[in-house]
Amino acid sequence: MDPYLEFEAAWPDFHNRLIAEVCNELGAALPGSYVARVDERVEVASSGLGPPRSYRPDVLVGRFDEGPATPVVVTAGHLAATLEPKLVEVLDRDPEELRMTWVEIRALPDLELVTAVEVLSPVNKAWQGRQSYLDKRDQLHAARVNLVEIDLLLGGAPLPMKQRIAPGAYYAIVARGARLPVAEVYLWSVRDRLPSLPIPLREPDPDVKIDLGALVTRVYNLGRYERTLRREAPLPESVALSLGDRAWVEQVSGRQV
Repeated sequence: MDPYLEFEAAWPDFHNRLIAEVCNELGAALPGSYVARVDERVEVASSGLGPPRSYRPDVLVGRFDEGPATPVVVTAGHLAATLEPKLVEVLDRDPEELRMTWVEIRALPDLELVTAVEVLSPVNKAWQGRQSYLDKRDQLHAARVNLVEIDLLLGGAPLPMKQRIAPGAYYAIVARGARLPVAEVYLWSVRDRLPSLPIPLREPDPDVKIDLGALVTRVYNLGRYERTLRREAPLPESVALSLGDRAWVEQVSGRQV
C-alpha cells in the first residue's frame, strides 16, 4: 500500500476505482443466486462541527446584494472607466456533500441484503463522519448482515473493538452476521503484500475470495498515481508509523532520507 495516497487529493478517485473493481471481481465470482452492486449515500458535512478536515477542499460562497455602492474609478492613460461593484458578503464554508460508496451483495430473487463490503475513507474515521459510519455499522450488525471492512488508511482512529488494533497497521474485519460478536481480523504492515480476503455469503454457501493486493495494484497502475503523487515532503508526523517503517516508505518512494 502506498501511504502517500491518503494524504493527497488522489484518495477519492482511488477509493471509487477500488470499489468498482471489488464489485466487478465479486460479480464475476459469485454464484448465480447472488448479485453485487455499488451503493451510495450522500452526507452533508458542516464546517461548524470539529476542526477542518485537510482532505476536503475549502468552499467559499458569496451572496449578491443589489444595493447602492461607491463607484470605483480606474484610470488607463487619458481614459477613465467607472465600475459599479457588487456588494458581496463572504459566508462560512458551505456544507459539503460527501458521497460514500460501498459494495452490497444481494440474494436473488428478492434482492435481500446478505453482505456489505466497505473500504473506509478518511471521513469514516474522523469527526462527525465517524459517528455516522459507526451508526450504520451497528445497524448492519443488529440485522446480522455480513460486513467486511477494509481499512487502507494510516490516519484517523481505528474502528472500535474490544481488542484494540495497534496504530500503524492496515487491517480488514470480516464479521459474519451469524457468528457475531466474534469476527475475523486480518492485520498487515506497510511493508507487507495486501492479502486475499474471504467475502462471506449465506451459510452454508462457501466464501468468495478477493485478491486485495491484485485489485489495489490494478487500480494504482490504471490511475497512474506513481506519476502524480507528490513525494517531496515526508509523511506527516501524525502518521503512526515506526521509525523503521517510515524510513522504508521514504526509501521506496525515492525520497532522500
